[in-house]
Amino acid sequence: MLDEVDLSLALPKRAAKQAIAAQMDRLYELQRAVFDRKLPVVILFEGWDAAGKGTVIRALTERLDPRGFKVLSTQAPRTHEQQKPWLW
Repeated sequence: MLDEVDLSLALPKRAAKQAIAAQMDRLYELQRAVFDRKLPVVILFEGWDAAGKGTVIRALTERLDPRGFKVLSTQAPRTHEQQKPWLW
């Protein structure tokens, strides 16, 4: 799939900021819609340490209503947890 991505494409910085702002507004609208309908939503981030997960989560949530979401963080399993089945 990634081999089909055209890495030569670029978006001017101003256009990129406008596009991001529009998408953030849309994300807020979607948050309100799912909140009003009491629909549960789970968004999961997984990646290497220092991959930027926290930065992306902060950017995604900065315009959202904080009453409508929770951010939960998990840590690497401890020694005794590694001896148990996953999701024990």
